[in-house]
Amino acid sequence: MAPRPRLHDISELAGVSLATASRVLNGKSGVSQETRQRVIDALADLGYRDVPIRPATSGVLGIITPELDNPIFPLLAQTIEARLTRQGMLAMVCPVTSDTVNEQEYLDHFMATRAAGVVVINGRYAGVDDGYRPYLELIEHNIPTVLVNGVDHDCPLPAVTVDIAAGGAMTVQHLAALGHRRIGCLTGPGRYTTTRHLVAGYTAAMTAAGLDVDPRSIVETLFTIEGGRAGIVGLIEAGVTAIVCAGDLIALGAIAGLTSWGYRVPEDVSVTGFDGTTMVSYTDPSLTSVRQPVERMALTVSTLLAGEAESPVNVHLVAPDLIIGRSTGRGPA
Repeated sequence: MAPRPRLHDISELAGVSLATASRVLNGKSGVSQETRQRVIDALADLGYRDVPIRPATSGVLGIITPELDNPIFPLLAQTIEARLTRQGMLAMVCPVTSDTVNEQEYLDHFMATRAAGVVVINGRYAGVDDGYRPYLELIEHNIPTVLVNGVDHDCPLPAVTVDIAAGGAMTVQHLAALGHRRIGCLTGPGRYTTTRHLVAGYTAAMTAAGLDVDPRSIVETLFTIEGGRAGIVGLIEAGVTAIVCAGDLIALGAIAGLTSWGYRVPEDVSVTGFDGTTMVSYTDPSLTSVRQPVERMALTVSTLLAGEAESPVNVHLVAPDLIIGRSTGRGPA
């Protein structure tokens, strides 16, 4: 039996993206005749002259997301699903939970059923040491796959991610402009790429502003309200007057903890979040947060799945927006 042609080799020789090569092999529309012929010629040049080009057997596209407790995950999944629906794709949202279906089971299912595509939001790949092997297997089986958030810059698959380092830098610049000199960073566990990117952006912006980076002012915690409450203890002991948080839930927990300790937000300590879902406008005080541009991210996801992005770059960084609320104020005189 002849070996299966590697999609990476085909796309490289044809000079097209992995997603485009996959669309041609699966007989899908949305690819010009010239591009389609380049892929067919690449197959022939690689010695695969009798490879069938056929449509996938399943028209369903899977969107795998972490547990839905954090508002950013259902918002991303819903926005991506709505965008794909408008383009005629039927998508199914698949939440991963600790006691029901895990991510690998979903990946195995979509591979077995030859899904029309797979989108993974903050999957296991977000762990620094976990790698991309399970997702590359989807690509190798001609299933278009796009990763959303949590990727490193050397990700070998098509990916869309908010620029977390830029978001961290934005918040430091905002707080420094308000006169804060001792700014802390309350981030997630160090095993995640998102944590490393946030700390990198925070550290670079602190240095650029001429502010000292005190190791005690960078605290790791869980991406939960409870994590935020617990994480402020070390930061208060370090004497910070402002806190950059890795997520809105962490920020809300930090505010609750500060309030219970008798601190006022923002009069005594300013707090910023990250994600910028609609709830930040209704908190007390309203939360200053880095907003993930989910509509722009969903548009990029759909473009990659459709094979319309011919850029050789795998990772598409999307710039975030800083939304100013009432949880940040002037630093100490």
